[in-house]
Amino acid sequence: MEITTLLADPIAIHLKRYVSEASAVRLVVEAVQERPCCPKCGEPSDSLQSRYIRHAAVLPWHGVAVKLQLHARKFRCRNRLCAQQVFCERLPQVVAALARKTVRLHSALTLLAFALGGEAGARTARGLSLKVSGDTLLRHIRRHTLPAAAPPAVLGVDDWAKCKGKTYGTILVDLERRRPVELLADREAGTFAVWLAAHPGVEVIARDRAGEYLDGARRGAPQAVQVANRWYLLKNLSEAVERALQSRCRHFAEAAGLIRQTQIVDATATVNAGPLLMLSSREDDERQASRERTLTRYQEVKRLAERVVSVLGIAQTLKMSRMTVYRYLRSEGFPECARHAHRSSR
Repeated sequence: MEITTLLADPIAIHLKRYVSEASAVRLVVEAVQERPCCPKCGEPSDSLQSRYIRHAAVLPWHGVAVKLQLHARKFRCRNRLCAQQVFCERLPQVVAALARKTVRLHSALTLLAFALGGEAGARTARGLSLKVSGDTLLRHIRRHTLPAAAPPAVLGVDDWAKCKGKTYGTILVDLERRRPVELLADREAGTFAVWLAAHPGVEVIARDRAGEYLDGARRGAPQAVQVANRWYLLKNLSEAVERALQSRCRHFAEAAGLIRQTQIVDATATVNAGPLLMLSSREDDERQASRERTLTRYQEVKRLAERVVSVLGIAQTLKMSRMTVYRYLRSEGFPECARHAHRSSR
């Protein structure tokens, strides 16, 4: 909505006068189009049939409600083959046919509806002297037509939870334009394949490791190249690195001990400083003590599990999270803690 003049369409309407009322300002305008066109056949006509008055709500002015009193006209269609013998002149930039709100007011309410939603948008509208309900704003959203978008060439597909653990849907995203394309009702291969067949032109499909999406992509877009989702690539890499490091914790501890024994910096090489170790023995002692505490808790979890104590009971007894209890119970041996380097913020 671009407002450049006081009247929405100065060529089509003319302001006759304004009337100050008790609770509003009434603008009296009349239509001044020279030869309006028939909405049925598009034939222009200057044969006036009658006049009538339309009333419409307008955007408020300085917090005061404004009413539009439009003196419009009816014309006879000069096209003998047209089924519309008499028509009302159209003012598309002022007010739509049969509408009770002007185009500018309708655009403002639609903007409020998309920005704030129903009830929140209605409360804001009342503060701006706009009388509208939350349900009306929601109807503005439902009636709004989205602009047609070009078919995506690079498509991202993933599932989303309607009810976590029970029902899921599928979201499709145009990765080049970074905008959602479609929400599918489920995450079945057949549904995904039908959508791909109805929208040709997909060249690349980025997906997760689900077999349903693999099958649906092969059936619906066999020409498309399937690639792994970047998030899953990073997740797989981090899990692989973590497993590799955890399996070698004993070797790291042995190497750290050798470094402390053999690579002591000579105190004479450092001005006004004592002997420096490449690895702090104090920090190592703290880590060792922390490991002993964690090992003790791990052994207590295993001991309570052998007594057929529930996961929730173990978590409450030892005052720890259930996810940690689950992790301890799934592991075959004591899971060594990964050591994270401290990074300074930038």
